Amino acid sequence: MIGILSAIVISLAPFLYLFSQTQIVGNFTYAFANIAGFIGAVFLLWEFILGIKEIARRITPNPSTFIKLHIILGVWGMFFVLIHPILEMFSYAEKITFLFFPDISSLTSIHITFGRVATLLVLLVWLTSTLLRQKVSYKKWINIHYLSYPMMFFVFIHALNIGSFLRAFIFIKVYWFTLMTLYIVLAIWRVYFALKRKNKIVTISPQS
Repeated sequence: MIGILSAIVISLAPFLYLFSQTQIVGNFTYAFANIAGFIGAVFLLWEFILGIKEIARRITPNPSTFIKLHIILGVWGMFFVLIHPILEMFSYAEKITFLFFPDISSLTSIHITFGRVATLLVLLVWLTSTLLRQKVSYKKWINIHYLSYPMMFFVFIHALNIGSFLRAFIFIKVYWFTLMTLYIVLAIWRVYFALKRKNKIVTISPQS
């Protein structure tokens, strides 16, 4: 457990360093908005990793601890991912419609809209996992939970070409691409195992 917590802290270190570089982007609110998005992405990535049974089993034979950590990471990940656009809204002195209405008039607007899509998916997953959990069947909940896959993808591509810190620090940009690549590889791997299990069940069931 200590090893996992240490790995999480280390994975956050490049983004925590940015708190000492807030002058690069002008004001602290805007800087914190950007850093919050990075932190949220890291937490959600770790939540995703610890949610993969094939990986969790290799780390510990007792999954209960990781289930609790998986939930905690999800809560804090969604908090930081959601606080990111809200702080951006205040930084740009925009109305609340800024958070949801799409704009594809330019490349920058398209990437901001990717963030809006991610925000909506985060809200949907969060609401059905907390406030509406008792009102949603398990099957519907798990299907909605699968939206976390495209949600994470939109979180990663949202920052590309518009992230102030990504443009200012090449090592942050390289690290961001590394995390995004790791996510894509693990997502493909997880889908592969899911389809493999499903095909195995379909193959075995006629004989039962």
